[in-house]
Amino acid sequence: MNPKPPPKRLQLRTSSEWNDDFRNRIFPIYEASFPEHIRKPERIVRNMLEGMDAFLHMGVLDDQPCSMALTGLSADRRLLIVDYLAVSPSFRKRGIGKQTVAALADWARENLKVSGLLIEAEVDNSEEGRNRLRFWQQCGFESTEYVHGYIWIPEKYRAMLLDLQNEEERQTHPLSRNGQELFEHIETFHKSSFKR
Repeated sequence: MNPKPPPKRLQLRTSSEWNDDFRNRIFPIYEASFPEHIRKPERIVRNMLEGMDAFLHMGVLDDQPCSMALTGLSADRRLLIVDYLAVSPSFRKRGIGKQTVAALADWARENLKVSGLLIEAEVDNSEEGRNRLRFWQQCGFESTEYVHGYIWIPEKYRAMLLDLQNEEERQTHPLSRNGQELFEHIETFHKSSFKR
């Protein structure tokens, strides 16, 4: 009897520059996962890569793109803000999302020396909303209590933080768990992305 082969490990490829080939491989995932009114337009993503500390990430299994993320550094460079994260429809329900978050965390800690990952999660009590919240919690993110509203969209959001620090770093340079303070990083990031 042959032993079962180990599961393939997701590889994370990252670019901080606009690249048409990279774009062509991940934008179908982005466009299939987010409605047009929620996505940042391509010109904004291109400007982010050209003018900010922003990154496009592609999760790959067997040379097939299976996930994507758009991220950027907070102004203080302590946090990597995950602006968008998506799994290709044909790869869903296989743990690819969690693998992508883990790979992002490893990459950010090793290459950027950040202290944590930060996201904004929609406050949505539907089954889909509860599933999204559960996903982020299973990835290690902690939810904050503060609920943030934007003036241009009706949905409300909550900051969630994945602390990447070791115990000594937590003692000497703890990350804020204050949702309002964390949203200042998120709002600054969004404003910068649309300014360029």
